[in-house]
Amino acid sequence: MSQTRVRRSGGREVRRKQPKRNMPLIIALVVAGVIILAAAGIALSRSNNVVAPEHIPDMGLASPHIQNVTDPHPPYNSDPPTSGYHWGGGTAPWGVLTQPISDELTVHNLEHGGVIIHYRQDLDKATVDKLTTLARDLQQKNPCIVLVPRVDSKLDVPIVVTSWTYMLKLKSYDENSIRAFYKNHVGQDGPEKICRPGA
Repeated sequence: MSQTRVRRSGGREVRRKQPKRNMPLIIALVVAGVIILAAAGIALSRSNNVVAPEHIPDMGLASPHIQNVTDPHPPYNSDPPTSGYHWGGGTAPWGVLTQPISDELTVHNLEHGGVIIHYRQDLDKATVDKLTTLARDLQQKNPCIVLVPRVDSKLDVPIVVTSWTYMLKLKSYDENSIRAFYKNHVGQDGPEKICRPGA
């Protein structure tokens, strides 16, 4: 830091500090640091702010297969179902579906360890597009996912994500919660370990 010498009356020299020229730079660096820390805090809180799923009692690992999708059986204990009676002839196709399908199919997907994203048929196109993009992205990491519309009267919220004995209800699109649910449940909940875990 440069200093100048001045002579006071009486002949004594004293040092006088020159004004600090780098003070604006220091202030700018401090402000930038505060902004970066605040942004990191917001991002961290958003990544941790996920909706917790509900655990639904298992209707029984030995729930018998039904011969036909339309065969009568005891009612499911949740809507959409997360366990129970299902068609033994096969599962719903993995991936993005554009028409509703029977619960007796999707429950078989859950038994294999899959995850189903259900959405109301009246959901706006922009949100359906986001769900489609997300489902396709998740399917690249693990194929055991189905995105399917559900008859409006059957859902009390716009989006419901299910696995075997777990349900996540969402009042609006929430990518972080869906990703967290998928990662924590795919390949881990179904009694038949056909799907691999992790996403």
